[in-house]
Amino acid sequence: MNGAPILRAEHLSLRYPGGKQAVSDVSLSISAGTTLGIVGESGSGKSTTAKMILRLLKPAAGGSVVFDGVELTSLPQRSLKRIRRRLQVIPQNPQASFNPRMTVGASVAFNLRVHGATRSVAWDRAAHMLDRVGIPAAYAHRFPRELSGGQLQRCAIARALITEPELVVCDEAVSALDKSVQAQVLNLLAHIQAESGIAYLFVSHDLAVVEHVADHVLVMQHGRVVEEGTAAQIWSAPSQPYTRSLLDAAPDRLLARKPTPSTHAATAWKAPLD
Repeated sequence: MNGAPILRAEHLSLRYPGGKQAVSDVSLSISAGTTLGIVGESGSGKSTTAKMILRLLKPAAGGSVVFDGVELTSLPQRSLKRIRRRLQVIPQNPQASFNPRMTVGASVAFNLRVHGATRSVAWDRAAHMLDRVGIPAAYAHRFPRELSGGQLQRCAIARALITEPELVVCDEAVSALDKSVQAQVLNLLAHIQAESGIAYLFVSHDLAVVEHVADHVLVMQHGRVVEEGTAAQIWSAPSQPYTRSLLDAAPDRLLARKPTPSTHAATAWKAPLD
């Protein structure tokens, strides 16, 4: 990948309680304005790797996660909180990721308030971000149960972006959505990246999704990286039987590749999403 990495992780390993090896010696890097895809079947270690990068899990001794020159693995919690404003996550299940007792606008605003913003500033920013991702202002006062899955996932994107992060971890961020809504959300993420230069770590079991968004790809199996390369290399000439088997199991490869930046990107963000 081109440019100095905004994030570099080296020799990440983790054993779960009981001794099971979840991840073994995984290294990766991500540059600004690019997307790194991690693919693999359930249990391959891809989400555990993402959680170590977010410091939700701490890697075994010898593992390193450096974000914009700062080593995260040894960072105190107070300092880590400041970093989290710049390192956000879009989770898998939009329904489960919002507090059912808070309106979606309050949830989006809260992600900025925990980083010190006043209530009025956070609400103004939340309204702006929801508008940018195509959610009407009136929807900010609705509860999560009153929105569709696609609308709620747009709210999750607004919540992640409200802090103006430089890297967003998308952990199976569209797997709960149907195919038509998936394509709309993926296009939204691509247009945001084209305008802002944000970097994504995109974790998915769905190779068609990763083909759509990724510049560089890691293929994981049993906690290890078994193949890596550009998206074009992986899809045109996979070197490992495991990667070929994943490709053979993903016949639905009809999504277009990452959209080219366009002067109409802001309009595309607001395409109707049911």
